[in-house]
Amino acid sequence: MDLTRAKNSFDRLRNFRLSPQGFWRSLLSLLLAACISRYLRSLARSFWWHRSMASMLFGSTVVNLRRLLGQRQRYRIEIHQHREKKEEYAVWWPEPPRAPSASRLWILVPGGMSDADSIAGYIDEFLQSNVIAPSEDWCVFHNAGTGTARWQHGTFTGLSDPTFLLDFLQGLNAMDSQNSCRYREIITVGFSVGGMLALATASKVVKPMSGKDKSLVHVNRSLSGSPCRLRFVSVHSPDCVRTTFEAMTKWAFCARLDIPLTLHFWAVNLRSGLLFKCPGGPWFPWPPTWSYMRRFTEAAWAQNEALKLEAEGNAVSVEELKKPFEHFDDSFALRLRKVLPAGEVLRIQNPEDPVVDQTTLDSKCLRCCDIWWVRGGGHVMCFGASKDLARRLRKWVDCKPAAI
Repeated sequence: MDLTRAKNSFDRLRNFRLSPQGFWRSLLSLLLAACISRYLRSLARSFWWHRSMASMLFGSTVVNLRRLLGQRQRYRIEIHQHREKKEEYAVWWPEPPRAPSASRLWILVPGGMSDADSIAGYIDEFLQSNVIAPSEDWCVFHNAGTGTARWQHGTFTGLSDPTFLLDFLQGLNAMDSQNSCRYREIITVGFSVGGMLALATASKVVKPMSGKDKSLVHVNRSLSGSPCRLRFVSVHSPDCVRTTFEAMTKWAFCARLDIPLTLHFWAVNLRSGLLFKCPGGPWFPWPPTWSYMRRFTEAAWAQNEALKLEAEGNAVSVEELKKPFEHFDDSFALRLRKVLPAGEVLRIQNPEDPVVDQTTLDSKCLRCCDIWWVRGGGHVMCFGASKDLARRLRKWVDCKPAAI
């Protein structure tokens, strides 16, 4: 009996034929099972990360649903040209215009080389939080090569280089002690990498504390002596782009956020024309990871240096000028070392930020200004996740400076 049963089993195995449809169905089932298993393992190990991502995606979904229902913010776009560099940067003003008699201006700086109306939706969320009073003016500043601005002569500017934001502030007479500025106060709020730009600008225009006491906020602390009060807020900013992205490359595949960010980086450079101005750089984003962003940025820097030398009458090959990313790391990093006065510069960070890992932040920079650690919202979507944050920021903004 046992021999007969064994023979029948062998015959069934020998006559087994798997159809092509059955093969692909089985293969897809195995792949799906493997993906689910890996996701559940990641969920168990890093639940905080998945929770933060869910919070961020939920906030973005709400904003985009409002846009579909007709609640989209309209803008009037102004293209400015830097006085010396002759490169374009863009400033988006709200439509319809705000009150012309506003005494306070908010300058919002988006992150990740994105525009004010990006699908992420954090600018809209900030506006809907009512931090900005109806009687106050606001605009969105876009650095060189973003916000519909196109590259004209150069090919490179660091994400933490305040050159163009300073030019815009100078155009408003905010840093001029001779000519009056129409605003008595200007608050720059930067999101993500835009926050790094805001803090870098603060280090240029806000006088650092001369003593150990940070309890007093002094009037007219601008280095230029302008009566316009300049204040800066950073929301979920990194301290170093390179270390932030290098940390992403070590995460699980489902958490490799450098992949979608690389594709966005490529799309922005395509629209601004930078891809065509850097023939020595990799054109197609493959592999779509931090390595592509690094290689293209190195090529853009070398191309920019070659154009500078060519303008001086010294023709040099781009390949001869190529340097590793670390050579110009300071252009993509924050280097605060002096303590800035309380009430003038503020950082808002999420200890569970799924994009900017807390371990990549510079402890020295964190000690240089006011800092709030606020959970919720994932990355830069905190004003919708934390209803108290808008009220708290408004209270910080309305704090009057103490006269000397």
